[in-house]
Amino acid sequence: MSHVLISRLAAVRGEYEVAKASIEYLQSEWPRLHSHPPFDDLRMVEVRRAASNLEATYIVRLFTAFEAMLRDFLPRLHPNQPDRRSAYDLIDRTASRLHIPAVVRDEAHQVRQYRNQAVHAGGMAMTALLFADALAALNRFLSWLPNPP
Repeated sequence: MSHVLISRLAAVRGEYEVAKASIEYLQSEWPRLHSHPPFDDLRMVEVRRAASNLEATYIVRLFTAFEAMLRDFLPRLHPNQPDRRSAYDLIDRTASRLHIPAVVRDEAHQVRQYRNQAVHAGGMAMTALLFADALAALNRFLSWLPNPP
């Protein structure tokens, strides 16, 4: 089990929790804070939008960290060239190499699909996914990886 890799995702969870608490505080104290720098140029509608997009934003951030870990884990065929492997391939190749159960692999793919919807949706409705569920799914996958050297 890679405690090192899981701790990297825990750092993203910490960032998410700070951002969530900050937005909640700002919303609750808006009448008092909105006219003070750095908030005087913001509108409440922007604060609400940030709050409603927080889960998706941090799931994208979480998956980006996860994808980078898989890129580091799998050796590259051409080390001097850009790594163009898709996240789909990274998940499947890692799962195949480490004999990760299909259910665990598929959960990681569900987070990948959500990330793709969040980044490329262009206003389309997205499947609901909570940050905590995405974190749990990616941690289950990472638990099969060895600690990095």
